[in-house]
Amino acid sequence: MFMTHANNMGEFKNENNKFYSYRKTSDQWALSHNFTHEIDVLDGIRFGVVKKSVALICVNEDENGPIVEKWKLKLNLVYGEN
Repeated sequence: MFMTHANNMGEFKNENNKFYSYRKTSDQWALSHNFTHEIDVLDGIRFGVVKKSVALICVNEDENGPIVEKWKLKLNLVYGEN
C-alpha cells in the first residue's frame, strides 16, 4: 500500500501489481533480525529488506523466529536515484 510518509525512501510494485512504499527502520527488533526497512501495508507496517528485484518481508513470527515471504518486484523506484 502506498503511504505518504516524510521518511519514505522509495516505492515498489510487486508481482500482483500492488504498490508499497518503504523507508529505513530504526526498530531494534527488526534490525536484530536483519530487516532494514519498514514496508507500508494495509494493517500498518511490516519489516523487511527491499532489494533491487525482490523484497523479503516478515509476515509473522513463531518459536523459530521470523517467517519471511519473498516477493518478486516488477518495479522498485528509489527516490532521488536516476
